[in-house]
Amino acid sequence: MKVKKVLFIMAPVVAVIFLWLSGLVGLWTEGMAYVANNTKEFTDRNGHVVQGEYTIAIDLSNLESNIGKELYNDGTHRIYVSWIDNSGNINSGGYSIGFRSSGHYSLTGASLISGGHHATVNGNSFTTNMTAKMTAQYNSKNYTSSVSGVSGLNYKDGDDFSFYIFPTESYEIQEISLNETGIVHLTVTELFKNIWSKK
Repeated sequence: MKVKKVLFIMAPVVAVIFLWLSGLVGLWTEGMAYVANNTKEFTDRNGHVVQGEYTIAIDLSNLESNIGKELYNDGTHRIYVSWIDNSGNINSGGYSIGFRSSGHYSLTGASLISGGHHATVNGNSFTTNMTAKMTAQYNSKNYTSSVSGVSGLNYKDGDDFSFYIFPTESYEIQEISLNETGIVHLTVTELFKNIWSKK
């Protein structure tokens, strides 16, 4: 009877220790960051810039209707519009757009195609550098969009990054207003494929 009681108590403890040592607990709680932060077992040296241009049409007359539109999808990695905003003021950027990136992670490695390169610095600290560039085509004119922000691995399966759609000068010379109703075509280049693989 006592042996059964001891086994009954010990079995869950052994199971938790096994899950912890195997990395499953870390993977479940932290997701991709668990792999990226484990510099003893994984390396990010195989990451590279993704070739090609990726274009998405954005309806400025109904900003909410653009949420969820996909910029990139290869079946494993996905980038889609997570938010779009008009601040109503050129001093705070006017129109801006945010993209959410999601990828794949497991105990054997992880990968993420994003606007940012998540790099290891000196083997124990981390940084995110924006690599992506975006242009906006609107009313037969091309504009260079500026970076608004890029995050770390804030989600279990990825990150997010954002741009101001039109440059400040376009508002100042009144080529662009804060009440546009047309379709703007956004083209993103130099996405980065982050790869964390076993050493």
